[in-house]
Amino acid sequence: METFYGHVNTLEQFFSYGPDCALRFEPFNDAYGTVHPDSAPGTGKYDVELILNDGEYFQVQDASGDVSRRRGGNFLDYRDAYKAALTCGEYGGIARITIRVPAGTENVTALAADGTAVIMGRDTKWRSVYLPERIRFLNRPATDPEAGAGEQ
Repeated sequence: METFYGHVNTLEQFFSYGPDCALRFEPFNDAYGTVHPDSAPGTGKYDVELILNDGEYFQVQDASGDVSRRRGGNFLDYRDAYKAALTCGEYGGIARITIRVPAGTENVTALAADGTAVIMGRDTKWRSVYLPERIRFLNRPATDPEAGAGEQ
């Protein structure tokens, strides 16, 4: 597990507390949810912490969806992913960075001469987690401070 620090350039309208009183951050596009790296935790209301768990990685896709090393790629360090994403998004903007998380395995099969499937190996299946789903705001209450107000 590795922890990265940064901040988001976002708007207050993307914050709310859900029915469970937990903080929700739901920006309507990637620009407002991109984490801009910092070297240490900050004290501002838009400062965040981003945790990459063991077995996960960051993926950068250019505007066409390409993950080639030339314009995108896979990274274990967020700062490297951010550098790669800087100019390969739409109109020269920052490309989407996601966290790729293992999501089980699937068998790789080949048909034998008699038509039966032979298992040749197993491949890992992956799913994408968007940064706004994973980041934690360091200087905002995780639950609604107004919830339960007036209860003794």
